[in-house]
Amino acid sequence: MTYENLRASVTRGASDLCDFFAPGRGIAIIGRTDNDAGVARLIARYGADVKLCFVNPKGGEVAGVPVYCTVEDVPGEFGVALLRVGPANVVQVVRDCAAHGIRRIVIFSSGFSETGLEGAEQEKLLAAAIAETGVRVIGPNTADNMFEQFAVPDGHRGGLIGLATQSGAMGRPIVEGIAMGAAFSRWITVGNEVDIEMADVIGHFTHHDPARVIAGYVEGFKSLPRLRAALSEANRADKPVIMLKIGESERGARMASSHTGHLSGNDAIVQGLFDQHGVTRVRDLDELLETANLFAKLPRDAGSRTALYSVSGGTATLMAEIAGRYEVDMPVLAPATQERLSRLLPGYVAMTNPVDNGGQFTMNAMPEDRRAVFDAIAADPSIDMIIVGFNAAFGMLSDNMAADVRAWVEGGGTKPVIAVWSSVVTDGAGYADLVASGVPIFRSIDKAFRAIRDFGAYRHARRHFRDRSPIGPSLPLDALAVPGVVDDGEAAVLLRSAGVPLTRQKLATSASAAAGAQAEMPFPHVLKVSSLDFPHRSDLGLVLLDIDTADAARDAFETIVARAYAAKPDARIEGILVQEQIMGGVEMLVGLTYDPHLGSAITIGAGGIHAEILRDVAVRPLPVDEQDICEMVESLRIAPLLAGARGRPAADLDALVTLALAVAGLGLTAGPKLAELDLNPVIALPDRAVAVDALMVAG
Repeated sequence: MTYENLRASVTRGASDLCDFFAPGRGIAIIGRTDNDAGVARLIARYGADVKLCFVNPKGGEVAGVPVYCTVEDVPGEFGVALLRVGPANVVQVVRDCAAHGIRRIVIFSSGFSETGLEGAEQEKLLAAAIAETGVRVIGPNTADNMFEQFAVPDGHRGGLIGLATQSGAMGRPIVEGIAMGAAFSRWITVGNEVDIEMADVIGHFTHHDPARVIAGYVEGFKSLPRLRAALSEANRADKPVIMLKIGESERGARMASSHTGHLSGNDAIVQGLFDQHGVTRVRDLDELLETANLFAKLPRDAGSRTALYSVSGGTATLMAEIAGRYEVDMPVLAPATQERLSRLLPGYVAMTNPVDNGGQFTMNAMPEDRRAVFDAIAADPSIDMIIVGFNAAFGMLSDNMAADVRAWVEGGGTKPVIAVWSSVVTDGAGYADLVASGVPIFRSIDKAFRAIRDFGAYRHARRHFRDRSPIGPSLPLDALAVPGVVDDGEAAVLLRSAGVPLTRQKLATSASAAAGAQAEMPFPHVLKVSSLDFPHRSDLGLVLLDIDTADAARDAFETIVARAYAAKPDARIEGILVQEQIMGGVEMLVGLTYDPHLGSAITIGAGGIHAEILRDVAVRPLPVDEQDICEMVESLRIAPLLAGARGRPAADLDALVTLALAVAGLGLTAGPKLAELDLNPVIALPDRAVAVDALMVAG
């Protein structure tokens, strides 16, 4: 599917979701009926303007809501069905709904792929029924959260959050964030994603929902290409995506052949896509809520230069420590600002940034003087936002400080304020004032500064967003016709045709031929076995270095052959590969992997025999561009070596980038035909970059 087709597919899915929420459209609940109290709860959650009916063979009514005996009896104004029937009956009910003109269906029922093989087969039948009838389905194994109406808290400032989760249980703690001043447009739970998937929900929040920020809890993605298209649309609309993605996938036996396969698992590929599209990844539910709330409330053009303000020197010091941990800029306040503060605060407190008012000031000073401190800090041209730290619910001390925040914000405060309420006590006047003020609230100093850092990172990514070309070069892929490890010679031909520079080499089938290779390339040489039976040659001593004479070449040939047959008596040995030995440089790894759900991805990292021990790699799904490759290289711990650390010559980074782009082009062209490619090592030299060993596995 082309990229434009993917965008169109996501656009259709996002638009179809609107039908589920169309004003005035009724919801037919099929299967289990509620009692009077249950109906009252439904109406309270869905809103009194939503029309409800039940479908159940018993008929009648419940709390004034009609109960129809069959789907065929449901009036036409009920265009959405919520299924509460057993899994064995779901497929037939879906077909009944389609035949009756009910085209939008939410399947609450569980018992499908989440339960094992039998449930997975039932889900396949459901998918087939959806395809045949053309209905759109949310679920199965989902909930009715998408119909819930959320009140906007009093005093709310900023935008709304659109929440998407695969688990209903994991979304409830997020929407309960209303209690701390967060506001939500809608919460959609996708369940097993037999039809509507996370990409469609992101598209819906992007184009058809007032949400300013999109938050998600995800265990896995159905389609990475469709997700890419949806994230691109969110970037264009300037709607940040905050994601709690869990569950690093197990890598199967297919990915056991190469270093690259071990180092670029499912989760690393997803993280690479997040990096490309500025997705903020968080680590727990608290962080998801608080970070999304911050992004929804801060102006898009807000900078991240912070002033820290507290009633406690200890709190101020801890905030400064953690701000430094996340490299959040904390400028020294201007002399004029410090002079204004000195006329307000006691002379013994810190006024440079952080600002510590000593506590007594908050309890004893007049309210207008307390608010004047905020005025002075906000007027400093080097400050973009004010972080106020509350280390405890301490009666008048914390209550007055919170009242100051509320009064200053409600009075037209000129800079954003963020509050950190570290206390577990939230039932007092101080916390209530913070919530009423509408400022973003954090319960952890660490998460507050991590979110501020992430907000700056999103703004940077947003400025640099671009689409990448998904088109690869035209290449002969005959070497990939048969699944399995590809012969060294065929792999070299394909790599060279893709533009990947390789070291000079010759296949020797006798000891004398190995010795004679000096006529084509100067010593020293590297000799290694060429055999499909030994994908990791160095592990068995089947690679010998520093061969610098003809006699040494003959001996090395015989030694390698003997070791190979000793390790595997029936080994298939094509010969011994003689290569020029590249001296110096930095050993890198450049590779490709293909995942059936996520597509092809490129890996760049520290290479050599210790690649899997160092695990210093960056991964991006294809397509990538030159800037992606540069960012990947810059993110590595060994990047200083490439720049020429401790007097060593710098590597030719342009040549390394060119080599990696050639590998990426091969991956785009080959797709699933190329399961893995492991160029390890790639030697980055001052004047070139060259691959000296290649393991290629056809899919």
